[in-house]
Amino acid sequence: MIHIERASIEDAEIIVKIKKNAYTDEDIRFGKGKDECTQYIGDVNFISWCINRYILYKIILDDIVIGTFWLDHETDKRPNHFELQDFCIDPIYQNKGYGAEAIKLMEQKHKDIKIWTLSTFKFSLRNQYLYEKMGYVKIGQDKLGFQYEKYID
Repeated sequence: MIHIERASIEDAEIIVKIKKNAYTDEDIRFGKGKDECTQYIGDVNFISWCINRYILYKIILDDIVIGTFWLDHETDKRPNHFELQDFCIDPIYQNKGYGAEAIKLMEQKHKDIKIWTLSTFKFSLRNQYLYEKMGYVKIGQDKLGFQYEKYID
């Protein structure tokens, strides 16, 4: 069973490792190895900055950190809005339902949030499938990817 917890500065290294694994896998499998994803991994300093500025979570299976995401409140000034950023799960734990469960837990933990947005690369077919399965609707695109939105009553 998984759960989510706020990350601390002590978690920065494992979060960088998970992001590197997930983004590298995504780039190789779907991005044709052009490093389109890997440029967004960041380092321990960036993750520490995110922990201090945003709500950064770790996704935990048993006692193992298997994924991460953060919630951005600055990209959109609508009340009761968060943007889901950097949602990733280590590739060895993907395709087991943990991503869907983590999104459910996130939405349950933040019941006051009624508008959720996110974006994903055009070539990230697995991500698109997951987000659409979870009720997110494609609302736009740019040269890199698609934007999604979900309203909760």
